[in-house]
Amino acid sequence: MRIGVVVPTLNSARTLATALLSALEQQGCETEVVVADSGSTDGTLEICARWNVQTVYVPPGNLYQAINQGMRCLQSPWVTYLHYDDLVFADSYARLVSKGEASAADVVYGNGDFVDAQGRFLYSLEAPSAGALDSLFAAGFFGFLPHAAVVRKAVFDELGGFDQRFRHVADMEFFVRARLAGKRFTTIPYPSVAVFRLHPEQISSIEKDLVMEELAQLRGKRRIRRRLAGGLAIARWKLSNARQYALRWLRTGSFKRSQ
Repeated sequence: MRIGVVVPTLNSARTLATALLSALEQQGCETEVVVADSGSTDGTLEICARWNVQTVYVPPGNLYQAINQGMRCLQSPWVTYLHYDDLVFADSYARLVSKGEASAADVVYGNGDFVDAQGRFLYSLEAPSAGALDSLFAAGFFGFLPHAAVVRKAVFDELGGFDQRFRHVADMEFFVRARLAGKRFTTIPYPSVAVFRLHPEQISSIEKDLVMEELAQLRGKRRIRRRLAGGLAIARWKLSNARQYALRWLRTGSFKRSQ
């Protein structure tokens, strides 16, 4: 099995080595890793050279432009992207890709863990079933971590990759577009496949108003409207994760929605 992984970077040396090693040291799945860098000056490129990771320069300003350009360098039948702050577990890609091959799915996703800035475990959230995605998307709710998902490269290319007009929600927009195009989604159960690092410097936390504006644009662009079914789907998903939401409240002091 083989998968291509794009890691977008800009002065990412603080956590990049952890992310890269998690992608490179996969069990049962060969990884083709490309770092799409936007002019780092902090040692990011030196880390890539140390691990013999291919790099490609992308002008700064748009995360999804960097991912799209990195994807064009990949030759693997399955692809994904990994933020330099985050990581995947050693058997994650083998589990995801093998499920995709066995089920003839176009997109496979799994559950995610959340850690603090130092990497300490906080809580875990179970991804919704594939059947619940349409209602969740209709309510403007993602439901799974984007780097907990793998996509067939042919499907990514067919759909034109990420829409670079979005700064924060192009990954969700891509998966919505894939659903509307009739692509087949499936999921795998626990254990989790990906880790998301929570810290106050995240752009999505700083630019919350823009995130909400883009979600509104997405609903309008795809004629998706908040419906009762969407609200019920969110409620069911949160109920299924009630214990983890309690941990989240105890450990972070907030029920603020994760990205």
